This record gives sequence, structure tokens and C-alpha cells, in this order.
Amino acid sequence: MGFLSAIGKLLSPPPPSPVVAPATPPASPLSPRLAVPLTPRTTSEGAADAPAPTPPATALAASEVVAKAEPADDVSEQDPMLVRRDVVNAAMEVGAYEFSLRGELHANVRARGQGVRAFLDRLLIDHIRSVNAAVLRERRVFIPFTEDSVRSSAMALLPAHACILLQPAQPRQPADPTLLIRLKELRDAGHEIWADDCVGSSWFSSAAEQLDGATVRVAMRMPLEISEAMDQLKQDYPHLHRGAWDVATMDEFETLRGLGCTQFSGGFVTWRGNWSGNALSPQVMCVATLVNQVREDADMRQIASVLRQDMAMSYKLLRYANSAARGLNHSLTSIEQALLVMGQAQLDRWLTLLLLGGGLGGNGAVLEAALVRARFMEILGRHYRQGELCEKLFVLGLFSMLDIALKVPLEDAIRPLNLPAPMRDALLDHSGVLGSFLALAEGSQEGDTDRVLRHAVALGLTVRKVNARLIEALTWVTAPEVTQANAEA
Repeated sequence: MGFLSAIGKLLSPPPPSPVVAPATPPASPLSPRLAVPLTPRTTSEGAADAPAPTPPATALAASEVVAKAEPADDVSEQDPMLVRRDVVNAAMEVGAYEFSLRGELHANVRARGQGVRAFLDRLLIDHIRSVNAAVLRERRVFIPFTEDSVRSSAMALLPAHACILLQPAQPRQPADPTLLIRLKELRDAGHEIWADDCVGSSWFSSAAEQLDGATVRVAMRMPLEISEAMDQLKQDYPHLHRGAWDVATMDEFETLRGLGCTQFSGGFVTWRGNWSGNALSPQVMCVATLVNQVREDADMRQIASVLRQDMAMSYKLLRYANSAARGLNHSLTSIEQALLVMGQAQLDRWLTLLLLGGGLGGNGAVLEAALVRARFMEILGRHYRQGELCEKLFVLGLFSMLDIALKVPLEDAIRPLNLPAPMRDALLDHSGVLGSFLALAEGSQEGDTDRVLRHAVALGLTVRKVNARLIEALTWVTAPEVTQANAEA
């Protein structure tokens, strides 16, 4: 995602009414793997999340927020949570979303039989079909299914060009001939079939001609197994796309990219390293100064004088301002003209995104993840208090990923911004109402159902509403023209 297209999303008008969404599972516990040093991890469902401290007097009281919430539906733990995970290419650009379901019902599916599995498969397909078609034109969709799933009539409802992550029932046995016929039918209908973590098995060898790609679940394999699987795919099945799933860190991503993988999914996009020795660059410090000046209503001439000292920043500002002011009959040629056209609110958002992009180096996946989180939080806060809270939540969502973008500890990243105490406490300690919104958004991104349910209940939200808001946020980021059309309708 380019900087200009991202800023266009930042400044687009408020979006339409919510839609409904799908989901993707979190990474499973890691075993030792790859040639890079790894630290032990646990699944997001195993992560402890301490109760949020009592918010300070300046923050909104939880009781006040819940009182302002729209009437809550019956909160059911049976409602599956829709989880989305980005699928990125070797250039760290998002090209697809993986959707799946998580929750109590999903966790007990094996104990409850094929009927429950069929229900969940149909529910997942229905959620994906609710995603706006414009989003699906921009992003492919990966969906995990079993052999029983692909034999069902529900496959006729799949969105066009879906990528099926097929989980073999018995990998040690050759694929059933009737299944191979079914896979050919699905491919003829325009779908892709990806074998999910079964490279080297009898099933994989027998089904390879009806496959488009194969994934390796990094969390489930040893380093030597992964290397051998990639070698086998390159030598014996060069026509197949190669994917690495459950990738947890950037070191793993780099290693797997070197092994020839072209598609990647996992928590590595938002991975936090040990950046304690890193410092903020002079350009980032300059942008932080401007952010503070804009929020303190500094004179535009003072802001313009700071901008003139940085040629690259001045160029970006003029380029964007001319793009945003296409209705004018002349080009903007000075910083003062650009600031006048943009106004304070747009300038604030532009600088915030510029700050976020200060250390990305072309990493579109991090920028998109930050925008989705920011918009998701803003939409979740809509029914509590218009304006002020929503704007705080949007900025909070962006700032919560500043450390990942700038490769410095979060406390160091936000120190120059002079943030108000409730926002700073939410970022560092997840305290107060703002902290609950942030914890909910992080839990959704990580597929942590317990964390999402706990904070959703505290905020007067249902899992169903959280799911719907996620799809609305994805639509705003991925297909902003939909938002624009609905706003003008």
C-alpha cells in the first residue's frame, strides 16, 4: 500500500452501516524450528490478560460508556468469532485475507460430529459472502476446509476465485478418486486448491495434479522438515505455489523467503522485537514536533517554517494536497497554500500517518494492519460518544503500532508526542476505557477469543457486533470507494 493511497483512506468520509465478516485462526504453539534463534511462544488463547485498572478521573468511566452503548443483544459464548489474518507476499504486501472461525462451538466441533462442522462451514461461507465484492476484487480469500467440506453443496456458495486450504482426512493414505474429481470441479469453477501442511505424504503425492499450492505450518514442523519440504516442492512440483503459515517473527519470514516461499501468514507482521537500543530518527522527531504543534493550534506560518526545513516532507505535502484538491483550477505551489487547503484536522491525520510511515521502508503490511486496527476501534466506539471518543480511538489504534513501524520501544516512540494521560496509559498499560477498546482490537487481530469476549462484554458489545465492525473496517481500508458511495447516498 502506497503512502498516498493510505492517506486517502485516512481522509475518506465516515463509512456506511456495518456488514458481517469471517476469520482466521491464531498461530499454534511453536516447536523448535528453522535456523534462526527462536524464543518459546504460546498461543494467543493462552496469554494472560490482566483486568484493566480503574481509569483515571480524566478518562471516561466504564459505567458511563456502557450506559451510552446501544442495547446489547444476548451475549452468547456460542457465537463464533471471525478471525482474519493477512496473507502477504515476499515484498511484505497484503494480497489476500485468510478467514476462519474460533470460539467454544468451533473448539468442540470434533466432539459434536459432522453436523456441527457442516453448520460452521456454512456459517463461515455466509460471513465471507457478506464481505463487499469490491474488497474481494482487491484481496483473494483463503478458507480452511476439510475433505467432507469440499464434498458438500455449500461449496457452490463460495465467492469467486477463493483459495481453499484443504486439510486431508488421512494424509498417510492416497486421496480418494472421488475427491480428486471434486477438486477438479472446484478448480474448473475458478477456485484454487492449496494442500494444508501435508507435503511429502501419500495423500499429497496422489493429489498434486489437482493442486495449485501447498503450505507448510511452521509451528508444527522441525527446521529440517521445513527445508526438505521446500526442496521437494521446488524439484518435484515446480508448478505449485509455496506458502508458509503460522510464521511468528520477521527472522522466520526472512528464512522462509530464502527457502522459496512466496505466500506468508502469521503473527510476524505485528511482531515486536527487542528494540531497546534503537533511537528515533531526526525526521521522526521533526514530525512528532509538528503533530504537537498542530494539536496545540500553533500558527500555520510556524508549521510551514518547520516543513520547509525538510525537502522530502514538503514534497509529500504538496503532492498530496494537489491530489486532494483536484477541483481547483490551479496547482498549489507553496506550503502555506497546501496547509490552507488541507485544514487542521486533515493535516493532523496526514502527519500521524507520516509518523507511522517513518520507519516502514515500504512495509505495506504493517501500514494496512495499523489502518484496519484504527478504523475498527473508531467504528466500535461510534455508539458510545460521537466525535471525540471516536477520533481518540482512531489515533490510538495507529499509535499502538508505532513501535513496530519505527523499531523502537513503544514508550520511546510515543514520548515526543505529549499524549494525554488516558491515551498514554491505554497504550502502555491497556488501562481505562480506551485500553479496553485497544485490548479488544488486539485480541481480534490475534484470534484470542477469551480476550475479545471479556472486553466486548465490559464494553456492552456482542461478538456478533465485533465481527460486523471488523468487516466494515476491512471495507474502508481495502475498498474506500464503497465507503465514499454509501456516504454520498
